[in-house]
Amino acid sequence: MRISMLNYLKPVLAACAAAMLILPSMALSGEDSEGTMPPTVSLVLVGHGGVPNDYPNLKEFFRLHDKGGDEFEKIEEEMIHWPRTESNDAYWAGFMKVVGEIRNAGKYLSVHPAFNEFCAPTVDEALAAATAAKPDVIIVTSIMLTPGGVHSERDIPASIESFREENPSIRIVYAWPYDLREVAQFVNMQSTKFIQDRP
Repeated sequence: MRISMLNYLKPVLAACAAAMLILPSMALSGEDSEGTMPPTVSLVLVGHGGVPNDYPNLKEFFRLHDKGGDEFEKIEEEMIHWPRTESNDAYWAGFMKVVGEIRNAGKYLSVHPAFNEFCAPTVDEALAAATAAKPDVIIVTSIMLTPGGVHSERDIPASIESFREENPSIRIVYAWPYDLREVAQFVNMQSTKFIQDRP
């Protein structure tokens, strides 16, 4: 069980690490060459989200998933906000470790995790939390490194657009898509490291 969980976390952490390396760099302290202070930035990092393996109504959730309706929405809301641990949601645990690393780097005023589905905070909830930190700019990005995914292409932009309409005075930037050349460089670096580390 331990080995399978570790294998599950490896690609999650690798994808998150790539996102960290490719994220736009914006300094939060010191002055620029003209003596003006740079903006304070809050980061919202969006992951996919997974289902907790101890949620008691999981079968019912998937049974109603395509039907929708009030009953499904009630179960979905309950599952999204179900408490997460490393044992019941390995994806959440791996993602939160990367969020912690980004926070520890100290480059942002605040860092907020968000999930596209199955898990809280939602993107809307994370944007509300970022707003409460009162940054000059909110940057939103996804750990989905390749284009074409419905969440990165449609769902996240829709949440950002809704946020802009409700908060016209707050600057928000969607730092996506990634430069595919930089993604390729990261993949090459990652694979080369494993070849070099092989005994």
